[in-house]
Amino acid sequence: MGVLEKIPTFLITGVLVIVFVCLKRHARSGRLTLWTVGWTLVFTHFLAQLLEPGHGPADSLLLAVDAGSLQAAVVTFLVSVSSVAEDYAKRTLLWLVLGVPSVAYVLCTCFGVQARWPYILFLAACLGGAACVFLKVSRKISFDSAVATFPCALALAWAMGGAVRGSFLEGTIALLAIGFGLAGVFTYRNQRRVSPAMLTIAAGFVSWGAAFPIRLLIDRLAPNTIIPGALWNAPQIFVAFGMILAVVEDKSESITGLQHKADRLDRRLERFSAITSRLLSGAELDTICPAIAAAITEVSTFSLAVVQLEDADGRLRVAGSGGLPAESLRSLQAQTQGWTLDHIKSLCTEARLMGKNSYALREQEAILFALRENPNAPWRNGEELLIPLCSEGGAYLGCIQLAAPRDTRTIHALELSHIEKLATDIALAVELQSLHAQLVCSEKLAAVGQLLAGVAHELNNPLTAIMGYGELLGELFNDALAAPQARDQLAKLVSEARRMNRITDNLLRFSRQSGRESQAVQLYPVVQQVLTLREYYTRSRNVRVELDIAPDLPFLAVSEDEIKQILLNLFNNSSDALEGMTGEKQISIRAYQSGLRAVIEVEDTGPGFGNLNRALDPFYTTKPAGKGTGLGLSVCYGIVKKRGGDLEIENVKPHGARVTIKLPVAEAPAHPTFAAVARA
Repeated sequence: MGVLEKIPTFLITGVLVIVFVCLKRHARSGRLTLWTVGWTLVFTHFLAQLLEPGHGPADSLLLAVDAGSLQAAVVTFLVSVSSVAEDYAKRTLLWLVLGVPSVAYVLCTCFGVQARWPYILFLAACLGGAACVFLKVSRKISFDSAVATFPCALALAWAMGGAVRGSFLEGTIALLAIGFGLAGVFTYRNQRRVSPAMLTIAAGFVSWGAAFPIRLLIDRLAPNTIIPGALWNAPQIFVAFGMILAVVEDKSESITGLQHKADRLDRRLERFSAITSRLLSGAELDTICPAIAAAITEVSTFSLAVVQLEDADGRLRVAGSGGLPAESLRSLQAQTQGWTLDHIKSLCTEARLMGKNSYALREQEAILFALRENPNAPWRNGEELLIPLCSEGGAYLGCIQLAAPRDTRTIHALELSHIEKLATDIALAVELQSLHAQLVCSEKLAAVGQLLAGVAHELNNPLTAIMGYGELLGELFNDALAAPQARDQLAKLVSEARRMNRITDNLLRFSRQSGRESQAVQLYPVVQQVLTLREYYTRSRNVRVELDIAPDLPFLAVSEDEIKQILLNLFNNSSDALEGMTGEKQISIRAYQSGLRAVIEVEDTGPGFGNLNRALDPFYTTKPAGKGTGLGLSVCYGIVKKRGGDLEIENVKPHGARVTIKLPVAEAPAHPTFAAVARA
C-alpha cells in the first residue's frame, strides 16, 4: 500500500481522536476515556504505517510502534466494554493482565526474537490471566461465557502450536482476532440496552477481528488477490460511528432521566407541600398520618413507610402506614405495643447516621424488614431507616420508619432530606397540636378561676352575715339562762364560718394578679395559706404533711403571689404523684438558709420522676389526659430563674421525688406584707 493510499485512513483516524477528545470534555465516564485512549493508539498505529517505507524492510522500532500500539488498542477497547470499565482499579488490573503479555508477544515478533519459550509463555499468561480476572469479577461461569471461551481457547492453542513450530505470526493474528471479537461479544452482552449504537459497535468489532484471519487466509491461499485497503479499514469506521452514536444515546438517555427525575421531584415536593399545608393549618394528625405514609411510598423509593406517635399513655402507636397489608400492620402493632419514646432514643443511639436526622437500623432491629413479602431475602445495609420526630429542644415525639427501597443500589440524599424536612413539619404539628390542647385546658382553668373568684365573692356576703349574727347571738347566749351546749355549738358555727372566710379570701388573693411591687415575703405564712387551700385533700386522702421551716429564715426576694404559686404547683404535683399509692403518703416541706440564699425542699413518697431530662419542659406531663397541663414545673422554673435562683429535681431512694428551690434572701420590708401580718 502506497503512502497516498494510507493518508485518508490516517486523517480519518486523526479526526476521530479529536472527536473523542471533545466528547470526553462534555461526558465524563471511564468507558469514554478508554475509547479516547484506544483511538489515540490506533492513530499511532496508522502514523507508524505512514512512516514505513513503501519498499524494503522497515525499521524494527517502527514496526514495534506499529504492531504494539495496535495490540494495546485492542486490549484498551476490550477493557472499555467489560463490566469493570467504570472501576479504575479493576480496569487497570485487567489491562495489565491482558496488555502486558500480549504487547510483549507482539514486540518479540517485531524485534525478531527466535526463542520459542517467550512466545508460549506470553500466550499462556494471556489465557491464564484472563481466566483469573474473569472468575474474580464474575464469580460464576455462565453459558454464553463458556461458549465464548471455547473458540478463544482453540485460537490460542493454534497460536501456541505455531510458536512451537517456530511460526509466530499465528499468535499475533490470534491475539488481534480474539481481542476485537471478544470486544464485540462483551459490547452486546454487558450493555443494559440493545440499541443501534451497541449493535453497530458489536458488529464493527467482530468484523474488525475477523479481518485479520481472513487476510492471513487470503495471503496464503490466493496471494495474488488484490483487495483495496479501504475495505479492510471499513470495520473501524463502523466501530467509531457506533461509539459516537452511543455517546449521543447516553446523553439523550441522561437528559430523559433528568426530566423523569425532575418530574418525580416536582410530584414529591407537591405532595409534601400539600401535606405540610394541612399540618400547619391545624388538621387532625390521625387523619393526615395515613396520607403522609401513602405519599412517602408513592413519591419515594421506599415501598414501606410507618408513622408512629405517642399516645395518651406514653406508648407509641401506629398513626399511619403505607405499603403494609392489614395482616402485617396488625403484626407490627403487636410487636411495637410496648414501645416508648425512650425506645426510639436507644435505637438512634445504636444505629448508624445516614442523613442529618435519619438512622440505618441494624438487621436485628429491623421490624419492617421482617414484614416484607419475601422476608427470606438477604439483608442489605440501610434497607430500613428510622427518622425520629424531634422538637426544637431535641425531645422525641415519635418516628417515621422506612423500608424496602425499590432502588437497592443507593439511598438518594436529596430524597432523604425531603423526608427529613417532612418529619420536622410533623414534629412541629405535634407540638402545635399539644400546645393547642394545653391552651384549651389553660383557658378552661382560667374560666374556672374566674368562676371561683365570683363564687368566693358571693359566698363572702352570706358568710359575713352568718359571722355577724353569730356574734350577736353569742352576746345573747352569755345570759346565764342559755344552756352550755348551745353556747358551744354557736361558738363552733362562728369558728367554721371564719375558717370558710379565710379559705375564700385565700382563693381570691391567689386568683387575682397582684399589683404590689413588694418582692420580699416570709415563707411560713404563705406555706400555711397553701396548706389551707389543700386541707381537704390532705385530710380526705390521709396525706401527712411535715413542715420543717427554720424559725429564723429571712425574707425571700420574691413576691407573695409568686412564692404561693410555686408552692401550690409543687404541692399539687406531689399530691397527684401520691394518688393511688399504697402505704405511707407524706409530703415534706423543709426550708433553711444557706449563705445568701434560702433553700426550700418539697419532697414526697411517690414513684418519682419518670424522665428527669424532660420534667422541666413546657407541656410535658406523665399524667392522664385532662389531669394536668404539664406547665407546673416549667412555670416554677421560670419564676425562680427570673428572681435569680435555681431549681433542681431529683429522685430519692427507695422511692420518691424532691424539688429543691434556692432563692435569694431580702431585707425585711418597711411595711410588712399581708402574709407577715397574718403570721403575727
